[in-house]
Amino acid sequence: MKKSASLWLLAATVVPGTTYAESGVNLYGIVSSAVRYTSNLDGRHHDQVALVSGGMVGSRFGLRGSEDLGGGNRAIFQLEAGIGSDDGRAAYNAFFGRQAWAGLSGNWGSLTFGRQYNALNNIGWAFNPLDQGWGNFWSDPLYVGGDIFFQDYRINNSVVYQNTVGPFSVQLDYGAGEQPGNQSRGTTLGGGVKYQQGPLALGVAYDQRSSTDGTNTIRNYSVGGSYAFGKATAYLGHMGRRETASDASFATSFIGLGYQLTPALHLSGAYYRYQQRGAVTTQFQETPILLGSGNADSVALVGDYALSKRTSLYVEADVVYARGGTVGRETEYWAGTPVTDIDSTTRVGVMVGMRHQF
Repeated sequence: MKKSASLWLLAATVVPGTTYAESGVNLYGIVSSAVRYTSNLDGRHHDQVALVSGGMVGSRFGLRGSEDLGGGNRAIFQLEAGIGSDDGRAAYNAFFGRQAWAGLSGNWGSLTFGRQYNALNNIGWAFNPLDQGWGNFWSDPLYVGGDIFFQDYRINNSVVYQNTVGPFSVQLDYGAGEQPGNQSRGTTLGGGVKYQQGPLALGVAYDQRSSTDGTNTIRNYSVGGSYAFGKATAYLGHMGRRETASDASFATSFIGLGYQLTPALHLSGAYYRYQQRGAVTTQFQETPILLGSGNADSVALVGDYALSKRTSLYVEADVVYARGGTVGRETEYWAGTPVTDIDSTTRVGVMVGMRHQF
C-alpha cells in the first residue's frame, strides 16, 4: 500500500524553474529487517546469526509521478533507492540503484528510458510461490547456485515498452551497450508475455546479455503459471540459463502453494529443484575455479501476519541440500569462499522479521 503525498511543491524546489500544475507525485517505501539464523553457512559447519536487511522484501523508498499531457497521454517517472535497513547504506552502489526512469504513457502503452527492470524480472517473479508480489527475499531458494537467473535484471541505458491488451500484458526491453565502435557488445535484449484471465495466469519471458568484450552471451528464460482457487493459489515454474562462452547451463524448477488462512495470516510453501551442467565455475573469484555439474533440492515455508494494513510480521524457514559442483556455488555465494573438497552439504535457515510500508 503506497500512500499518496502532494509533493509537487517539493519537486519544484528540487528542479528550479519547473512547474507541476496538474501533476502528482507519490512518496512510497518499505522498511523490512529480520534476524536470521543459518547453520553450516560455509560448508564447514560454521553457523551464523545476523540482522539482515530486507528479510522478506528489499527495503526501499522512492518517488513516482505523472503529468497529464492531454489526449490521453501522460509524462511519467520513477526514482527508487534501495537501502540497507541494517546499516543504512545505499544498495547497488548507486543512490537510485533500484530504478531511475522517465517516459510517456497512453492508451498505446508506455515507453520509458533509464535504469529499469527487464521482462524476465517483471514476469518471472510473478510465479515464485513465496513472492506474494514483494519480489525476492534474503534467502530465496531461487538463489541456490548463486543469483544467476535474475542477475543484472535491472538494465542501465534501457528503453522499455509495455502494454496491456485484454488478458495479455507485453514487455519489450533493450539496453544499449554504449561501447565505442560497436553497437552489439554489452547490449541487453529481452521480452515477455503474461496472460491473466480470472484465476489463471501464465507467463513466458526471455533475456540475453552480451559481454562488453564480445566473448560471451548469457541467455535466461522463464516459464510459469498460477491458479487461484478459494483461498489458495498454486504455482508452477521453470527457469533456465546458458552461457555461450562455455557449455555451462543452469536450470531450476519449482512448485508451491499459498493459502490465506485468515484475513491477517498468509501461509506459503514451495519445493525447488536446481541443476547445473558443463564447465560451471565460481562466480566471484579473481581466477575462476572449475566446479562442474551438480544439483540441489530446497524447501521453504513462510508465514506472514498483518498487524495492520501497513505493518506485518513474518517467519521463514528453509533447507538446502546441495551436491557435486553446486556445493562450491552455494558456499561461495553465501560465505565468500567456495568449498570443493566435499560431495554434499546441507544448509538450514530460520528468519523472523518485520515489514512496514508507507
